[in-house]
Amino acid sequence: MSTGYTPIYRIYKDGVDITDRFNDRTTQIKIELIAGGGEGDRCEIVVDDRDWLIARPYGGQKIQVWLGYQEVGLAYMGTFEIDDVLFEGMPRAIQITGTSTGFNDIKKSPQIANYDNKSVAEILGEIAGQSGLGMSISESLGSLKIPFKNQVVSNLHLIHELERMTGAVGKIVDGNLMFVPRDSTNSASGIALPTLVLQSEHFGTWKVRHTARQDFSGVKTRWWDETSKSYKTVEAGITGLLEGGAGDKPYPLAGVFKSAEEALVAAQSKARAFKRAEIQANFDLAKGDPWIRDQQTIIVTRMRDGINGSYVVDKAIHTYIKSTGIKSALECRSPGDGVDYSDRGPDWLLTPDPGEPMGTVLRLTPDDL
Repeated sequence: MSTGYTPIYRIYKDGVDITDRFNDRTTQIKIELIAGGGEGDRCEIVVDDRDWLIARPYGGQKIQVWLGYQEVGLAYMGTFEIDDVLFEGMPRAIQITGTSTGFNDIKKSPQIANYDNKSVAEILGEIAGQSGLGMSISESLGSLKIPFKNQVVSNLHLIHELERMTGAVGKIVDGNLMFVPRDSTNSASGIALPTLVLQSEHFGTWKVRHTARQDFSGVKTRWWDETSKSYKTVEAGITGLLEGGAGDKPYPLAGVFKSAEEALVAAQSKARAFKRAEIQANFDLAKGDPWIRDQQTIIVTRMRDGINGSYVVDKAIHTYIKSTGIKSALECRSPGDGVDYSDRGPDWLLTPDPGEPMGTVLRLTPDDL
């Protein structure tokens, strides 16, 4: 971002614009957008309570948050339910912490249930119904059948198990249970995300760690062929699954599936998890860009071999600090399918010019929702 841009924010509480009450009080707003994994998006706001005139916040209240720049617009961060309020001093301050609306409604205690040949959509539909959540599931994932599943864990843990099994991102966003393919071009909140090209001038600091991958040629799993009354296997390669075999030393995935398709999906998911684990990157941007979301696809270029390449954002942390402006920190992995994103568009479309904001300007007010 150009140094001439003025950082701004907007806060609504239970549908009422309360930004003016915060303008000379807010010292920090921190937003964490997380691509599933059993976690919800988080919001933390710290306000100056020097004269004890701030109205007391209460747990259960809902706040909507936007971050952005006066000259550009505002990026919608999400709706959060306050679940923790901390009064502290000195200096006097109030710290308000919230989680994505609906996340706390998911049952955290162990549940007893049996699912026999149910689809992912049917299982998640029951979970969403128990918690009063809306639901949005990718059609390709929702139609997958799951072999007999004996649930003895919490609903949140079961969602995470289905994530691992299908290679998906499952999370609660604005009171809706979202379940979409990981490494797709849509965020877990359903927003279409452009691929961004970042160069050295866009970074403040960075760390890119390469880890020797597991000594497996691929992933192998079994399924039961009812016609032949026998077990059969499918295999997935680590570098991206093709329908051929994976090699001499595949990783044996536990469990038996009821069809070749189901077994293939599970093998793909594990193989892509191995691939994502090969590279872990942390990028702190030179100027904050609150339009970057979890699941954003990124190309890093014009740096060095080992840093240049394609990445997917696992977590985007955007922080407004009164004294310094907006900062963005990105936790990234390599794409699970090994895809090179450089063919997703021409450089003039994908690459931000110096000082140009990246991403798409989203909703400005709740009236735009």
